Amino acid sequence: MRLTAQAPDIRGALAGTEVQIARSVTAGMRQVTDGLKEDLRAEVRDAGLGPRLANTWRGQTFPKAGESADAAAYVSSNAPKLIDAFDRGVTIKGKGGQYLAIPTPDAGVRQLSKRRTKGSTDNTLSPSAWERETGVKLRFIPTRSGGVLVADAFYRRQAARFQRRKSFRAIREAGPEKGRKFVVIFVLVRQVKLRKRLDIDTTARAWAERVPGAIAANWSA
Repeated sequence: MRLTAQAPDIRGALAGTEVQIARSVTAGMRQVTDGLKEDLRAEVRDAGLGPRLANTWRGQTFPKAGESADAAAYVSSNAPKLIDAFDRGVTIKGKGGQYLAIPTPDAGVRQLSKRRTKGSTDNTLSPSAWERETGVKLRFIPTRSGGVLVADAFYRRQAARFQRRKSFRAIREAGPEKGRKFVVIFVLVRQVKLRKRLDIDTTARAWAERVPGAIAANWSA
């Protein structure tokens, strides 16, 4: 009797295993990326900070194409300074002792003009941007805590070409027929205290602990 034994194809078996590892790791990291991003967005919304700030969270998985055993997840915000401020709780002061201008609902400007000062990337609604967008001059009135910037309630003093802009809700809604001679557009304060409203580290750690499970769940024999 003659028996013939043949060595198994070790290299082939290992190659298949390596492909499976890369596939499961990449799929798991993509799930972690999406899960962490959505949880962070939900955390911002639940804190009452609105969908606009929530949607600044973005997620990427590397490699962007293909599969790798070294796949990695990367989640970040396009508004890191704001997110960090609400994550730590900070006191914001005006530069050089200047006032911080906080727009009121009566500001009425839904979106800033696309025209920007050369070199400027700041999308914050400032008094100068409001005046430029509406064609209405603001007037300063001092208060005990700082002051306010007001606009005259007689909307007829506003140029017609500005009244037609869709981005501006005309101040005629608070006109003289309602007994108001001016509308408060900005409140001026020396500083603003932002309380801690987010816990980014806890959310990130929770998803980091899920990584092994996510990889295992995407393993197929």
